[in-house]
Amino acid sequence: MPDTIVGTRIRQRRREMGMTQADLAKVVGISASYLNLIEWNKRRIAGGRLNKIADALKISPDDLAGSSERRLLEVLTEIAHLPSLRTLGIETGRTSELIARFPGWAKGLAALVRSEREAVAHAQTLSDRLSNDPFLSETVHRMLSRIAAIRSAADILTEYPTLSAERRGRFDRMIHDESLALSEVAEALASYLDKAEDADRVLTPLDEVEALFEARDNHFGEIEAVADALPYAPSDARPISRRLKARSLVEEHISDLIDDLIANQPQIKTAAARRRAHQALFEYAIGAILMPMTAFAERAAVLRYDIEALAEAFSVEVEAVCHRLTALPEGKDVPRFGYFCANAAGTIIEKLGLEGLALPRYAAACPLWVLYRAQQSPEAAIRQRALFPSGARFVFVARARHQGATGFGKPRHYITDMIAMKEGEARHTVYAPDVSAPVEEVGPACRLCTRRTCRHRVEDPLAA
Repeated sequence: MPDTIVGTRIRQRRREMGMTQADLAKVVGISASYLNLIEWNKRRIAGGRLNKIADALKISPDDLAGSSERRLLEVLTEIAHLPSLRTLGIETGRTSELIARFPGWAKGLAALVRSEREAVAHAQTLSDRLSNDPFLSETVHRMLSRIAAIRSAADILTEYPTLSAERRGRFDRMIHDESLALSEVAEALASYLDKAEDADRVLTPLDEVEALFEARDNHFGEIEAVADALPYAPSDARPISRRLKARSLVEEHISDLIDDLIANQPQIKTAAARRRAHQALFEYAIGAILMPMTAFAERAAVLRYDIEALAEAFSVEVEAVCHRLTALPEGKDVPRFGYFCANAAGTIIEKLGLEGLALPRYAAACPLWVLYRAQQSPEAAIRQRALFPSGARFVFVARARHQGATGFGKPRHYITDMIAMKEGEARHTVYAPDVSAPVEEVGPACRLCTRRTCRHRVEDPLAA
């Protein structure tokens, strides 16, 4: 990762303080020529020597080579590869110099592009919703039916002025009744669209549960604390037996806590959502018992977040490990994970989102995701290096598992689990792609994807 930031920051800070290379080298105890190599990023520096330079420059080592600068470099590098900027000849090799010399401008540029992306993503979400939401389709159809009835009655009254008072009154009442009904439909539609403009709006029980997990960053400290305090000593190596034991502990000790937690969450508004949330948090609690967070985080780092190795280490199923990875608290060199689960029809049946990775709610996702390819090779983890039209890069790891009865003559039904991480963070995992790994161009969905030449496109994009 970008050691080039360190040297450039040292040079910039030294100049701001009015120090010469000779002055700084003398304080630190190195030669001026060696310091020159450091400042021009031709020698790496860390440890005690970095601390001495930081002290001499009256700045913390983290400010010279902090994680924030590294994340900023990842963001700006991603921006430089946006399709709309490819032809501008951006000096990607000097991005670290921009961050080191002009950190304010670098952060401002990243914030500007982030704001633009959020606006585009919001517009795409609304477009996707307006184009595919069954409520809108039904409401518009009802409006057109009411309008047609009003127009027909009005045409009759206009074309036949000699109608009797009784028949004319009948058509007047029809226009009145249909107008009232049309007004009610229009009010419902207006209310719906007003809510659609709210970024926090939820439409279905599944949306409500997703909003809850997103608000809590997929981590529930209350459940973790109770699970850690339970006297659980696994003695059976079989995943099913361990899971049954953990389930009984959750029912006895944590179920009431889950109900109380749900009752106090503003994201959960409907009875159906409460049921879904209880089931999701129940599964979360089982995972917290089988894989205590402290032990899991340490083991995950040692195994470099290998989902199959972690499943074996804790005697659990791979899907349980995938869920647990999304709950990892933030920390240095700890990747952020998203999770997706799809059935054989390609329907996303569960997801725990990852910032920056958009997924359509009312349309099919891109068929080029490895999520849909994994069922061709069941029980094998398959990696994909994915490039989105926005320039964002992710690493996907998918694995299909059998679900249902086993035995001769029994049909095989598969469910696919997939974890997702930003490519820049994948370096901390066993799935880090090397330079020779192919980059596959994918999209969120056909209607949201701008790649018009894609051979797998089945729908035209919403935006021209």
